[in-house]
Amino acid sequence: MMDELAVDIVLRTHNRAPILEEAVESLFAADATGVQFRLLLVDNASSDGTAALIARMATRFGPRLVPLFEARPGGQHALNCAIARAEAPIIAFFDDDERVGAQWLQTIRREFAKPDTVFITGPCRPLWQGAAPDWLPAGYGGVLGIIDYGTARMRFYRDFGGMLTQGNCALRRWVFDATGPYPADLATAEDRWLNAWLEAEGAEGYYCPDFAVAHLMQAERLDPAYFTRWAAREGRDRAVSDHLSGLPSLFGYRWYWTQMMRSVTMLALRRGSRADRFRARLDLIQARANAATAVRRMIRVGAGG
Repeated sequence: MMDELAVDIVLRTHNRAPILEEAVESLFAADATGVQFRLLLVDNASSDGTAALIARMATRFGPRLVPLFEARPGGQHALNCAIARAEAPIIAFFDDDERVGAQWLQTIRREFAKPDTVFITGPCRPLWQGAAPDWLPAGYGGVLGIIDYGTARMRFYRDFGGMLTQGNCALRRWVFDATGPYPADLATAEDRWLNAWLEAEGAEGYYCPDFAVAHLMQAERLDPAYFTRWAAREGRDRAVSDHLSGLPSLFGYRWYWTQMMRSVTMLALRRGSRADRFRARLDLIQARANAATAVRRMIRVGAGG
């Protein structure tokens, strides 16, 4: 028989009052047998009705919902705020546009009953409010929070080359004692930075197909302009993350240059489908932002900055 497990669950939110309550309700509706949990709910400088909604939900759910406020905008600051208040040996995370599955807490309990397990993650499956657009490129599901590595339980860094994703994961709290807080200049690549540390340490982690969340497909993200902004930000933040993690620049890898040349050729010759060409364009936007950020950092280091 498994022992009871204490878990602190982090949920950060910014100006999403219309969808926040459903996210919270999905957690409290999950099977919590043998799990003592608290929800650390961080209002990250919202200016809509989020504060009033959180106050109402705190009354409704009692001490299991801990309201927090972080005045500095940015996911990294909201995460650091909540992690600093965590007390349980396990910290789990999901997002305000997600709905956790009924067995979400039970999967955490089962997996962390094994003392060598350091972290887990699982699928984020889309909740479409209409048909998927024909321009949606393969390999960019993560922009919409779509993550699905299949139906098999797999060990990270051995069975497959996936990445822990902040929107649906659980880790032992000592990981954050070891890493320290998320860097302040890491605006959107928190999971990439954390994943680099876990891989370098050889941490034992698993992709668990039953550790699932449903992710709302929000209309404002189903826009090519959103994807291009995301690509520029991702390229920049990947360069920052790689620098902070001591990893080489992407441009030191021959495979990356080959991929970029393939993208240039596809666009120049107008080959492939609309989705294929859009993917090529996004790849190049990322590459340009990554290179510009890496060069600026090298200049700063060379100048002693």
